[in-house]
Amino acid sequence: MKMLVKSGRQEKAVKILKKEGDLFTIMVGDRTYELDIVKVEEGVYSILHQGESINMEMIGSDQPGNYKVNTLYQSYNIDVVPALNLAGNGRAKKDSHQRIKAPMSGKIVKLKVKEGDTVEEGTPLVVLSAMKMENEIRSEGAGVVSKIAVKEDDLVKDGQLMIDIKV
Repeated sequence: MKMLVKSGRQEKAVKILKKEGDLFTIMVGDRTYELDIVKVEEGVYSILHQGESINMEMIGSDQPGNYKVNTLYQSYNIDVVPALNLAGNGRAKKDSHQRIKAPMSGKIVKLKVKEGDTVEEGTPLVVLSAMKMENEIRSEGAGVVSKIAVKEDDLVKDGQLMIDIKV
């Protein structure tokens, strides 16, 4: 699973490389971390990294993918955005089509566009529920929705085509 995490002006690419039970190997930017993550209760997690324990609370807002994150000493407002079609420099790849693929396995909660709709950069396309979070997938640029390959309540797999946009 790949995503972008934004806090203020900072933006980091985050990728889950491996998951075995509660053990995660993740990459944040160019650094790799081994984490033991246990869900204590809804929205509360205990994270163990190199013998250090961190408790974290994630409070969702009305906006999908937007959270207030509280730790013992700090609070952050973050946006979690699935990373779609990123080039090596972290920028969106250019193509005559935007092929919007599922960034992770999950369930289609809501389709926000229909075939033939004109979209601009940042237009909400799909709400995908995964790992108990709702992620709003947005357009990377302007174009026309040429194909919708999913419907609401569909289960999708990581990398599955959801929407094709002709640019």
